[in-house]
Amino acid sequence: MHRSWRELAERLAAAGLPTLRFDYPGIGDSAGGDDDPDRVRAWLQGIHAAIRCLRSITGIGEVALVGLRLGATLAARAAAERGGVDRLVLMAPCASGGAYAREVTTMARLNGSSQPQAGGLEFAGFTLSAETLTALRGLDFATLPAIPATRVLLLNRTDVRNAAGVADQLRTLGAEVTEEPFADFATLMNSVQRGVTPDAPLDRIVAWLSANVPAGILAPRLPPPATHLKMPGAVETPVLFGPDHGLAGVLCEPVIPSGADRPTLLLLPSGAWHHIGFGRMLVLLARRLAQAGYTSLRMDISGLGDSAPRHGRRDGLLYRKNSCADTTAALDWLEERGSTRYVVLGTCAGAALALHTALAYKRVVGQVMINPGRFTLGEGFSMELAGKIESHTPGFYLAWLGSPAAWPKLVREIIRKPRRIWEIIRALARRTVRRLRPADGPQSYFRQVAARGVKTLLVYSADDVSLEELEAHFGRHGHRLKELSNVQLEFIAGADHNLTLRSAQEDFFQLLEAHLAAYKGSVSSTASGRRYSASDMRYRSIN
Repeated sequence: MHRSWRELAERLAAAGLPTLRFDYPGIGDSAGGDDDPDRVRAWLQGIHAAIRCLRSITGIGEVALVGLRLGATLAARAAAERGGVDRLVLMAPCASGGAYAREVTTMARLNGSSQPQAGGLEFAGFTLSAETLTALRGLDFATLPAIPATRVLLLNRTDVRNAAGVADQLRTLGAEVTEEPFADFATLMNSVQRGVTPDAPLDRIVAWLSANVPAGILAPRLPPPATHLKMPGAVETPVLFGPDHGLAGVLCEPVIPSGADRPTLLLLPSGAWHHIGFGRMLVLLARRLAQAGYTSLRMDISGLGDSAPRHGRRDGLLYRKNSCADTTAALDWLEERGSTRYVVLGTCAGAALALHTALAYKRVVGQVMINPGRFTLGEGFSMELAGKIESHTPGFYLAWLGSPAAWPKLVREIIRKPRRIWEIIRALARRTVRRLRPADGPQSYFRQVAARGVKTLLVYSADDVSLEELEAHFGRHGHRLKELSNVQLEFIAGADHNLTLRSAQEDFFQLLEAHLAAYKGSVSSTASGRRYSASDMRYRSIN
């Protein structure tokens, strides 16, 4: 929802309504983490703090809250605690925090990338402790202490029955409730994958909030203050850079400069996620790096997160050639601040962009690539299309084809998902083509950066779908990479594509810290030793 929230905020501002969007404590770019105590109370206090901040900046007394799902439930409770706000927009609210907790717990049990956590759960890159789950069960529209707002816009999901009780409770408290169907709920929740945000729900919210508002009284009294977020070991600053200052990012610096000659890291998120990374991994990584003395910039490329779109190109496109202009603009900005050496880090589509940034920018001394889905860039495509063209490795299908006992399973899989047959044909064809053209683009890319002395850390989840790309260009387990200097290839066992589990993230963080220890002083343009031995082609796996 990050990009859609940004779009909504811009439409509200254009209608004359100063708007603040924020991250709860321990979420997004805010300080704190999932393991901090009393999370639900901290989230409610975050809403109260946001209201105070908005009033301080604008000098306006009337405040409206807009919340989605659990955010709507939290907004109603925070508003009731204040004795009410002026207007309240509830988008597909959870009738209770307990219902939300049950839903997430069920989803976690059905998902392979989850892990129990001493009465709590870890799911989709986030942790809900036992304390948080208990506190969530105390949130309920039936127990609101007071009317949350005199006027409420309630957008009800059309695919489930969950809102009738919410409307009745609000009317019992004396609220004037406008109920409307939220037919675009599923599309809105998938907008980052589709690259397109539906207009109808955003337009309706803007029209409802701006109705009957006097003109000419809503200009902000003061510009927003310059902001620095100070934490133990790290200080962060939101920044704008690039053409027309249209690119956004967060600079994370050590509180006390290390004094050592360390490179600056440019962090690129996976897929169409904004600059926090999947499961907030880039936030955790940046702050950990700052404690070790490294400066980093986590950024949004154009059309994603908080960065402005490119003219004539839709949002949310991945693997775009012109995205290199965004990353080089970030490195130019860092150079203006005094940085001279860079390591570019990316996951999935961000990994491919890291590679091409290293090719384009001569002061890049290192690249860190996590599960690159492909090594080439083109005109770009949406995450939705990327999901449709994913395939297993050729070795995965060859193992099934070569084992008659597995043929019934393969046939059932093809019947269940007919497109699997095209994945098999495409995967085998790609392997054949690569063997006929061994000196194709990706091999050339890696040779060029290796010749410049650029160090490469290439990390894969042990069974990841992106291994198909590695094997297509560099053979089984990437054995052709042994011919290149300064290349370190690692596999993390038990990890998914986005390193969702904290244990997988910790394994990666340790690999990265060991890898960065090699960046001392200048980087030689000659080989400094090889990761591989011709007599031993085993690869170290993190277990």
